[in-house]
Amino acid sequence: MEAPSALPCPRCQSPRAAGPECPRCGIIYAKADARAARQREEAAQPAPVLPEEPPLHVDPAWLVAPDLRPDVLPPETLAWDVDAEEAAFEHRLRTWAVPVALLVSFIVHKGNFSAFAARLITMPFHELGHAMTAWLCGRAAFPTLWKTAIFGRSYFLAVLLAAALGAWAWWAWKHRLWLWVACAATLLSLQAVGTLMLPSQTVDMLVTFGGDGGMMVLGAVMMLTFYAPAGSYLHKQALRWGFLVLGALSLVDGVLTWWASKKDAAAIPFGRMEGVGLSDASKLVGSHRWGEDELIHRYLVVGTLCLLVVAGVYGVHFVRGRARLAAAAR
Repeated sequence: MEAPSALPCPRCQSPRAAGPECPRCGIIYAKADARAARQREEAAQPAPVLPEEPPLHVDPAWLVAPDLRPDVLPPETLAWDVDAEEAAFEHRLRTWAVPVALLVSFIVHKGNFSAFAARLITMPFHELGHAMTAWLCGRAAFPTLWKTAIFGRSYFLAVLLAAALGAWAWWAWKHRLWLWVACAATLLSLQAVGTLMLPSQTVDMLVTFGGDGGMMVLGAVMMLTFYAPAGSYLHKQALRWGFLVLGALSLVDGVLTWWASKKDAAAIPFGRMEGVGLSDASKLVGSHRWGEDELIHRYLVVGTLCLLVVAGVYGVHFVRGRARLAAAAR
């Protein structure tokens, strides 16, 4: 019987038995010893030395920037200035929008059906002109589509309107918007005169005249909102486009009505509307003793002043826009 070896089992490290196999894990001692001998021989051999790769050769000519022909490709591509592009586009809009709106409104009011449709659009602004004149004279008024209900003096509403105009003036002064401060101060002065100083008959005359007169003034104001500064609510929400169209229709409507009356007295809108009463022209000539020429002249003065204000603001913004573009191009 073969004596057991002093070496332990190479797998389970238990003492070797006398047989060829380990009674505990079943490994064959001879195979395990041969594998261990091979591993020792492989570990004793030095690792093979791999040949070094030659360094990458770079041609110095590759590192030199090519000398491009300036007539084929510019040496530097100009950067795209977004602000300059937007300023140029806004200048083009301000150059053409107002004249085109006035021209289209003129064409619309020259047609038969289109003029009738345009009058349906401008009539609410005619009634709003009556109401706003009454408010500035201390009277309560409620405008509708075809008629404005005028009530007696209301000092409570006058105080509310004065407070609103004062708050507007304070807000504009706080933000250093001097044009708005001037507008609010002017309206406050007009309200003070109309509410505290004018007799009742004069107020009635002004409220009647404020129909077409107020419509033309409102039309000019709505057109001027097209020049609202970038970033404002009117500009961001594109409301200025709608106000431009409505304002041009209202302003041209009043001017053409009284210009046609100047050329032909038969075009003066005399008459009576069912459910409404006498027209404004009939009231001013009949009740307030205006002459026909005086009536036409006063409406045309208001219309001409409105057109001059629009033209003046247009010219100022046109010159300023050209100057900004010229400065940006330098």
